[in-house]
Amino acid sequence: MGFVRNDAGDLIPPFAGEALPWIGGDLQTMRHFLRRDAPPPPPSRKVLIDLDDGDRLLAAFHPPQAKSRGCVIAVHGLNGCMDAQHIWWLVPQVLAAGYSLLRVNMRGAGPGRDLARGTYNAGAGADLVPFIDAAAAHDPGAPLFMMAHSLGGTAALNMALDFPHQAARLAGLVTIGTPLDMVATARQFSSRRNALYVRYMLAGLKDIAATAPGLDGHYRAAAATARSIYEFDDLVTAPLAGYPDSAAYYAATSIHRRMGDLAIPTLVLHGSNDPWVPVAPCLAQPASRTGDNGTAIVVTRGGGHVGFHDRQLNWHIRATLAWCDAMRTRGGS
Repeated sequence: MGFVRNDAGDLIPPFAGEALPWIGGDLQTMRHFLRRDAPPPPPSRKVLIDLDDGDRLLAAFHPPQAKSRGCVIAVHGLNGCMDAQHIWWLVPQVLAAGYSLLRVNMRGAGPGRDLARGTYNAGAGADLVPFIDAAAAHDPGAPLFMMAHSLGGTAALNMALDFPHQAARLAGLVTIGTPLDMVATARQFSSRRNALYVRYMLAGLKDIAATAPGLDGHYRAAAATARSIYEFDDLVTAPLAGYPDSAAYYAATSIHRRMGDLAIPTLVLHGSNDPWVPVAPCLAQPASRTGDNGTAIVVTRGGGHVGFHDRQLNWHIRATLAWCDAMRTRGGS
């Protein structure tokens, strides 16, 4: 039980270990998919953002229940959206903790599909900057935090590294089960033991391509015939993102060698038995101190991919909120 590594120390609650029956990386990963019991979110304010290229972004803002302690910008993962189960689970806990919440759709995701010709990828950090502006506008004066899941976390880290001035408006960034090394992640995710995961995720990617309003027919055809994630990224994701192939895309969006350049407090949460994203790049990061604009790496013993299901469920949400409270205190908020 507990941690393999915990740079955050007592700023976060202990992880008591995987709870029955969700034992092992796969069941931890699939729990929300199998149960689908997240409480539906309460009414929210619709947020629409116009981008310079004509696409639009869609988000939902939930005001705090009392005086705001801050705003959490929730970013989903690959094939997800603001209505994903792991995002819905955030709503009651974030609001109960005194924070507001901005549930976002990355470009073309979920209910924002018809608003964008393009799609998102691991390097789409620029698309996250407008959500910082939106959060500041809807919760004026509140400390802003971004909590990004899986591939959304890679995009968020790229945003923080590529747009440091804009990212400096964040009081902190938390990533959950995030690929730091995209090459290693592609290799692990595409392994034979993950064949069912690959089949499911590839079907989701194909559906996104098939329903993208302005996607060129060449890309639609390539997406429909792709036989693997590698092939889909090679023929669709990479060229749409401006890269010649998947190898160049993976190399350009990997941030495991750039983590030391982060200029905002960052908490990286990862499960030791994550079946999708390798833990080694997290463990290889040098130790730093959160609170000095450092990066705190936390690897739980168990937890799967965006799982962390102990007896209270969703340990990562409690850990994130505790860490945000600590960053608020250190920032004088």
